[in-house]
Amino acid sequence: MKVLGIIGSMRTGQNTERLVQTVISEMLRLNESVDSSLIYTSDLTCNPCRVICHEANCSAHPFQCSIEDDVMSVLEEMKTADALVIGAPQYFRGPPAGFHAMIERMISMAYFFETAGHSTGTSPLAGKPCGLVAVAEYSTPQTILEYLHDFCLLLKMQPITLTSFPYIGIGGHGQLETDDVFAPFERAGQLAAGLVKAVKQS
Repeated sequence: MKVLGIIGSMRTGQNTERLVQTVISEMLRLNESVDSSLIYTSDLTCNPCRVICHEANCSAHPFQCSIEDDVMSVLEEMKTADALVIGAPQYFRGPPAGFHAMIERMISMAYFFETAGHSTGTSPLAGKPCGLVAVAEYSTPQTILEYLHDFCLLLKMQPITLTSFPYIGIGGHGQLETDDVFAPFERAGQLAAGLVKAVKQS
């Protein structure tokens, strides 16, 4: 079972990475076949969508972008994974700019191809089980969870839901160990179980 973790934080070893790693560790505990790898968007070059070039590129060719940076290589790794764990922090009213640029580009590729009349085309990530992780220091991680959830739905992935708050993934607010509202480490086990089950059923 190939699992890809995507760390959307600018800082390594901090709360976003800790929770993504915890989810993957819980998956490994449940299924010894888990083989995981991590992508840190802080190490990548992800430029924003130019929009004006879509007619000759992503509108005509499914999920192809003419911008030469790391976004397409990330998409290729996402395609080959059996499950994804995507995490991002809430910075200044949104996730880090580089991470957002990557998300924007992938959404643009889907949007322009479909609105060009190719509605029968499907996302290369369709049905892909995806676990969502969000953290925030002073605000609520719920905003980032909703942002990530929308991204998954737009690319027709399968975001794993929980039976308890915050329902669409796991969140962490402030000090993770003392966060009794989002209970991130407890919820990480639930999210991992949902991912393993979804992969087995796919």
